[in-house]
Amino acid sequence: MRQAMLLKFISIAFIILMPLTAGASEPSTSEEVFSSRPSAVERGDEAWALRHQGAQGARAASQPVATAVAAYEEALAADPSDLEATWKLLRAYHFKGDYTTADRDKKKEIFGRGGEVAEAAMNLMARRVGGRKAFDEMPPAELAGKFPEPEVPLVFHWATANWGLWGEAFGKVAAARQGVAGKIRRYTAVVIAMAPQIEDGGGYRFLGRLHSEAPKIPLITGWIDREQALDLLGKAVEINPNDPYNRLYLADAQRRFDKEAKAEAMAELKTLSSLEPRSPKKVEDLWVRDEARRILDAE
Repeated sequence: MRQAMLLKFISIAFIILMPLTAGASEPSTSEEVFSSRPSAVERGDEAWALRHQGAQGARAASQPVATAVAAYEEALAADPSDLEATWKLLRAYHFKGDYTTADRDKKKEIFGRGGEVAEAAMNLMARRVGGRKAFDEMPPAELAGKFPEPEVPLVFHWATANWGLWGEAFGKVAAARQGVAGKIRRYTAVVIAMAPQIEDGGGYRFLGRLHSEAPKIPLITGWIDREQALDLLGKAVEINPNDPYNRLYLADAQRRFDKEAKAEAMAELKTLSSLEPRSPKKVEDLWVRDEARRILDAE
């Protein structure tokens, strides 16, 4: 009787303790648990991929990109030299300011923060070449040789995007007088020297757009050239003839500055006015479609 009771007690104890001892020979370390969690940049990327969700036409919902911004800001706060977090944060601020609000004051605030992030990154990189003065004066081709990291041209590219829209928010003439056009000219030249293919010819597209849109002010932006706008935007289209922005900006420039190409440009704008948006670039493509329609209506 006592033996039977003892065996029963042992069986019950084994059942109770078994979950505690199972797998005890291979415990999970805190490092393993931590490494399995998404990084701040990865969480930002997940939110960025959802930026089109909840959009009303070409107006994006604020929450998805706000989540991306917060994650990239977290990554950059942890490591201010993180170039991947930097360019992705700049990209997110560009989207947030351009597509989630029409309020000019909000745009100024958003692109102002983008400018802060951009210039902080430039200052950090400048340390490698003897300071900001040397960094700003170094020929683009020479500067390209100093920074082989693939993230660097993306930092310059999205810095340009933020400064360009900051200029629009504050007014083109005011921005030109504050040196924004010169900054964009410099940064796009660096992008073209480093990686002309990135973002579908983004360096040529931004520089071409600058030459087509910026006011020509003596002693400040006297170098603005509408003919050069056509050439640069044409190069962007050569790199990616399917990119809607490349096509829109070239057609718009041809419409205004090239009489011989105007009929072709108007036909292109009509095609773009029926553009089928791509996911996840739905918001961006719908903006292109709306802009093409606006230009056609204004003719």
